[in-house]
Amino acid sequence: MAGYDYERIPIGFYDRVMRSGHPVRRLWHLSKFERVLDCLPNTAESLLDIGCFAGTFLSLVPQSRFARQLGVDVLPSQIEYARARYGSTFRDFRYVESIARLDRLRDAFDCVTLIEVVEHLAISEVRQLFKEISRLLAPGGQLVLTTPNYASTWPVLETLLNRFSDVEYTEQHITKFTYFDIERKLAKLYPPFASEFRVELKTTSHFVTPFLAAVSFRLARFLSRAIPHRHWRFPLGNLVLLVARRCDVAEQAISARAVASR
Repeated sequence: MAGYDYERIPIGFYDRVMRSGHPVRRLWHLSKFERVLDCLPNTAESLLDIGCFAGTFLSLVPQSRFARQLGVDVLPSQIEYARARYGSTFRDFRYVESIARLDRLRDAFDCVTLIEVVEHLAISEVRQLFKEISRLLAPGGQLVLTTPNYASTWPVLETLLNRFSDVEYTEQHITKFTYFDIERKLAKLYPPFASEFRVELKTTSHFVTPFLAAVSFRLARFLSRAIPHRHWRFPLGNLVLLVARRCDVAEQAISARAVASR
């Protein structure tokens, strides 16, 4: 994450945006988190949110869904904000100095969420991150990942945000993915990906509905929920949503043989 000083982002910025910002930005973030929640199991023991920032996503996850929740981030001030507002007996937030320091986490997790994180990382950091996710995610566990889709209108939106909003993305988004190349690119950046993970869902979100919130937030949110993500295969939404399951040892061996035979 070298190059951009993320401490420049105000403490709790995106949390406030989702809760009280402009309707379009509010729905953008809320809809993203709701889509991720849709992909997670109804009940499981543990959830790790990597790159949790101010804790907004985990604040939406009830204890009935995950009895143990942990959010980690490289920004201590954002972690302090998250802990003060959303920490609880079942939900904790922890500062880690870097991706490499995820090795301090020892417990396995049933699910890992990676919400708009990978695009901020250099190639070596993506490789290290997936190495740690592979270690931390229990066999059969689920990874849910979102990232901007550069095969959509997102590049135009990013240009407009860079020019007119209070946050600039040029230096932030350094590793870019599309709906069409994300599996291939992840396997290139982290070669064991194809054998260690089985992709169960690839789709997109945030095509038109967030922008309708400028007219009616309630209607736009209703429309954003109208089509379940598993029935939405449109490749040009502004965010890619990927769900992958961690293979067990036997599945890894089969996958490795299949990859080797190609």
